[in-house]
Amino acid sequence: MIIFTVKIRDNKIIRLTTKQWKNIVYRHPEISNKLSEMENTLTFPDYKKEENNITKYYKYIKEEDKYMMVACKLLNGDGFVITGYITRKIQK
Repeated sequence: MIIFTVKIRDNKIIRLTTKQWKNIVYRHPEISNKLSEMENTLTFPDYKKEENNITKYYKYIKEEDKYMMVACKLLNGDGFVITGYITRKIQK
């Protein structure tokens, strides 16, 4: 089942499935209540880093003074969320 689908600036579609969401929350329980922040990070990222078919999107969360990072795999104009977590800095 798909939790959300987002159209990003590159006119590509990224989706998050229930199965992947459960895996992400299992590994990073601190984002269990940050689903809307994850979607917002993909829609309006502050920073984007691409490498080896994986794109990382970062969005600053002012209340926590940290960043939300969402990693996606993009294939043929379609993508899916691999993971997401809260981090203190952007990996450059």
